[in-house]
Amino acid sequence: MLGHPASSVARLANLLARKGKSAPAGAPILTGGISAAAALAPGDHVEARFDGALGKVGFHVQAGE
Repeated sequence: MLGHPASSVARLANLLARKGKSAPAGAPILTGGISAAAALAPGDHVEARFDGALGKVGFHVQAGE
């Protein structure tokens, strides 16, 4: 991240504009992620573990209706 989250969005917009491109309307823009986004599929399990008393959190991905 480049300081304020809006700074990274502005940088992305400027870089795309230089190439004559833009982000599609509604496209998610991760402004503070420290890792790449990962695609999830039904059956996947995601879990995050935290040091100390925070513990862990997780979820299973299910197919939509």
